[in-house]
Amino acid sequence: MASAVWHDRPAYTLAALPPRSRHVVLTPAIRWRVIVEEVIEITHDVMLDAVLRIRAAGETSPTSIADLLQIPEDLVRHLLFQAAATRMQVTHDGRVEAGTSTVSWIYRDLETGELWPHPAKEVPPIALRFTSRNRARFDRGTAGRPIPVECLLMDTEHAMAADPTSVELARFSRASADPNRRTALVSAGEPCMIASPVVALTSGHAVWTTRGVPHLTLSQRLTELGRQHESVRRWLATVPKSAAAPQSDLPLRQAMAELREVSAERKSSHQTVDDLTVLSRIELCLSRFVDQVCYAAGISSTGVLEAAAAASAGERAGLSRDLARTWARSDPGTAGHKVLRLLAVTPDSDQSVLSELVACAADFTASAPESVLAPALESLANRTLDLCDRLVTTSEGADVQQAG
Repeated sequence: MASAVWHDRPAYTLAALPPRSRHVVLTPAIRWRVIVEEVIEITHDVMLDAVLRIRAAGETSPTSIADLLQIPEDLVRHLLFQAAATRMQVTHDGRVEAGTSTVSWIYRDLETGELWPHPAKEVPPIALRFTSRNRARFDRGTAGRPIPVECLLMDTEHAMAADPTSVELARFSRASADPNRRTALVSAGEPCMIASPVVALTSGHAVWTTRGVPHLTLSQRLTELGRQHESVRRWLATVPKSAAAPQSDLPLRQAMAELREVSAERKSSHQTVDDLTVLSRIELCLSRFVDQVCYAAGISSTGVLEAAAAASAGERAGLSRDLARTWARSDPGTAGHKVLRLLAVTPDSDQSVLSELVACAADFTASAPESVLAPALESLANRTLDLCDRLVTTSEGADVQQAG
């Protein structure tokens, strides 16, 4: 099952492991260093606000600003230096904003092709000790009181992954119309492994993300490996039962909340949300929609997609031949690829839901950030939310939250 190639790759945790976590899975991934730039509003510094507004009105001399405000010139120079260091400026509507930059890492799972939902800080790799081809161990806690953590390596046949797209990168920052305020790649991709906690629920085992919700695709993959390999079943049997999930929200609900938030902010008077940000949340909702359908129905969402058969399924669902073939050739983890995989294995599902899913995904693919019109983007966001609401309502009745 597991390849020794990954034994030499570094492994990282994307967040602190839960205190009682003693079992993790190691999943091959590619990671990139990024700079995440965000904008925050400054509202509680009266003196700084006054200095910046005078400068914005055209007076740039620290001496003159100090005279106007009747404050020491050294204080004015200090405030102007502070403003320059944090890229503070007065916006056209009179607000004072500052830019902040953080260096982080983003990770793409090789088996699923999906980006992990949260950027991670720079941390040292885990000191793994492999005890067999697919089993490893490391210690947490202190040197005097080490706590052993058991690891299971979930292998993959994929060795490469596509660089994150501009739409995907927009998930990690609240980008404005300023091109300097975005998430930018600053390194090439590096092979690695991700160590994620595993919990045992009454309905099965789940791989947990940094956001306290299950990674549905990897959870399903872990269940499939347990069916196929006795060694995995034995390892899973050692994971203690958890009385309840750490958080009740499903990944789809979180994605919907993000889309609602950016849509509402876009409609506000500030207009600080650009098209890329909205498109990134639409793509995330469509992706999480497919994940939840596959998980609830027990449909495998990984493995090789037979391009010709998938394209034919897309055409039967109403896609043009060109778009169906484009989705069939797209990278795993993209919304189009996921929708096509679902169409290929669910010909008898609710046709109205699938038709709307196909329509939303097709409109998303056609929505180039530089050319999409605001009314069309707003309509697509609303339709996507309506579609997801239908699934969430159905899922609650089927108790998918506990499965998650």
